Amino acid sequence: MNSSLASEAVDVGDVLRESIAASGGLDLLRKAGDDLAVREQAGSIFEAMGLWDVRPLADQLELEVAASASRSAGFFAVPYPVAERLAAPASGGATAIVGGSSPALVSHGDLPLAWTGVALDGRIRRLLPQRPQVLGTMLAPFAVRMSADSTEERSPATAALAVTLQAWWLLGLLEHAVEDTVRYTREREQFGRRLITFQGVGFQLADMAVALESLEELAKYTVWRLSVDRDEALVDALALRSAVQQSAGTILRGAHQLHGAMGFTDEVDVSWLSRAAQTALRLPEDRHALAGRLLAAIERDGWREFGHVGDTPTSPPSSPH
Repeated sequence: MNSSLASEAVDVGDVLRESIAASGGLDLLRKAGDDLAVREQAGSIFEAMGLWDVRPLADQLELEVAASASRSAGFFAVPYPVAERLAAPASGGATAIVGGSSPALVSHGDLPLAWTGVALDGRIRRLLPQRPQVLGTMLAPFAVRMSADSTEERSPATAALAVTLQAWWLLGLLEHAVEDTVRYTREREQFGRRLITFQGVGFQLADMAVALESLEELAKYTVWRLSVDRDEALVDALALRSAVQQSAGTILRGAHQLHGAMGFTDEVDVSWLSRAAQTALRLPEDRHALAGRLLAAIERDGWREFGHVGDTPTSPPSSPH
């Protein structure tokens, strides 16, 4: 496999990050609240770049563009369903990851999009809003209750794509949390010394950096798996989601600890990033429930590129890059 994204995809992510920053960056999240106009403004940034026409399952380059765009959106916790729109099979749609019960909580479900749901086992579900108002809670500020009716259709590829792109969104958010914490420890002084010069702080920053870098490599690997065998990549996507939940614990916990009490106030970016991550990290299943699902999937399907469980390992196919 090639562990690097195509240069075109990297360029799209860089340009998009600059565009979001110019439009307000994290202030878009701060201002969104119940203001639908701010969220629609955030969506227009992606529309202007033609990203809603990207079809990730049709072409590897478009898949990498979608991943890169999701990461840039996550870096600023853009208050818009970017990963969900990029995972949708048709223009004007959005595909949310939902659980097995109804109603489902769907972030930005009040936006006028053709919403569908996909469960972590690949089942497709029809979504309709029960109440168009967002919850507005601290940990689910944009969540909307939607009825989720099961269908006979099952699409593991759609589930794998939705899970993977959401993971890339969270990867961008965690990247911002690490960068902001490094900056804070370089600027903040205690006992006449900058925080970053304390050995314990350095160890904790190293743990956060390693968690981020390892997550990035796994995210790239999962994109490659999805591109070479999309119908068998769901177990890899679930493994990526599990890794995201674990890395987020290390990074966000470290970010709050190193910021101290300031890390829980609205004045610092880490507080907003941490809250914005919670819906994606916790729904539809938390870390423990997902671990059980992943183990069952591995036992049932194995790791496809190495054959099924118990088979002799074989070399994975070469990357198209």
